[in-house]
Amino acid sequence: MRSILLAVALFQLLFIGCSSTYRVNNFYSKEEFYNDFNNSVKSKEVKVTLINDSSFTASEGAIIKDSTLISYVKVKEKNNMFLALSDLREINFENKDIKTASVLLKNGEVLRAENVKFGRDSIKFVGIKNIIKIDSIPIDKVKTVSYNNVWKSISSFAMIGFVCTPVAGYLIGKTITQQAGGHPENRESQELTGFLIGIPAGILTGLITGAVFGPMVGYKVSYQFTSQP
Repeated sequence: MRSILLAVALFQLLFIGCSSTYRVNNFYSKEEFYNDFNNSVKSKEVKVTLINDSSFTASEGAIIKDSTLISYVKVKEKNNMFLALSDLREINFENKDIKTASVLLKNGEVLRAENVKFGRDSIKFVGIKNIIKIDSIPIDKVKTVSYNNVWKSISSFAMIGFVCTPVAGYLIGKTITQQAGGHPENRESQELTGFLIGIPAGILTGLITGAVFGPMVGYKVSYQFTSQP
């Protein structure tokens, strides 16, 4: 029974996320820290936490330039539009009620259109397009910037599975054989079988667990800009 409980505890490690925290004192200089940050964080969705503990998500990443954190956030811009039909190259409706459409203008611009209404030779709609909002924050106002690295999470889960599952298979095989009162030779065979089966099973279990839970649990990578934890 003790062995089974230990095996269960090892399996539970599969569901524990990992993380890495980088601080200025981990690097030779502040500039090296900033360079590592820029190479790691740019173009990733990150969570920015300020020293007053407020936070926001920079969906398009962030960089540090001249002691300033520059964040990029994708937002939707809505504008009431009134155009001549002659300005349109193509319009594709998304459903039968013709209230929502994708509009291609002759200048090449593509708009998502809502509340589409037609006149005799014109069209009126609410045009929606994605724009990148850029914000600048002094670096001394920033506490942490973090993101989830899904690939690291998957590989970490696979490694944990590779280590833990063969051991769990060995312990379970040993316990079952002992409780069944098997011959010592059969016991060794059962333990070895459990161990060998556990290797591919552990990797597969880790990969599946990482793929399912990785985006939720994630491998958290955090850059800390203050001396406070």
